[in-house]
Amino acid sequence: MPFNTAEGRKALLQVFKPDLQPVMSEPARTPSRPINLQSWLSRMTAAATVLFAASTIIGCTMIIPPREAGPASATGPAPAAMHSEPNVSVGASISVQVLRVLSGDTIEVELHGQPVLIHYLFTDSPSPGEELYNEATKLNQLLVGNADVLLVAGDIDQDEDGRLRRYVLTDDGLLVNEHMIAEGMARYEPKSDTSLHHAAMAEAEMAAMELGIGVWR
Repeated sequence: MPFNTAEGRKALLQVFKPDLQPVMSEPARTPSRPINLQSWLSRMTAAATVLFAASTIIGCTMIIPPREAGPASATGPAPAAMHSEPNVSVGASISVQVLRVLSGDTIEVELHGQPVLIHYLFTDSPSPGEELYNEATKLNQLLVGNADVLLVAGDIDQDEDGRLRRYVLTDDGLLVNEHMIAEGMARYEPKSDTSLHHAAMAEAEMAAMELGIGVWR
């Protein structure tokens, strides 16, 4: 059969067809493995736990700067300061305003722009919880509450608690230390025969004792 005809060429192709196949074949694909969902979730949970622990440790070790102190509350008076006036001579005086009455022998005043505790000199009234404490405090409140008074220095500058020891006079000249003793709301303690007002205070105490009033009942 001549190969230059259509039939001849077709026959020739049929004979050599196997040899005309591509030598290179497509690479075989590796079959994909099925995903183990439980194993994947376990790995993700472990990773999340590690991240949480690391963030917690970092947060705990951070240095937090201290907060600045806020302004003092305006709802009440500031704590009274323990004040000392060096080289105050006996008889030296200064006018102040009473801020609070704390007992029959203690007040808080404004001195040099700050609250300062004043303990009446040579005057001992009942302490909180003792009998007549309320009565003594009320009498003192009537005498000096929110008033301008005169502080006068004496033999002792301060008591053991750091409070200033002073004679206290009202604007009409009343010696409050003596008046509290005369009303039986305080004792003349400690006694000092060299004090400025020793005679008046000793006489006031003697009169209260004879009348049997206040602390002498």
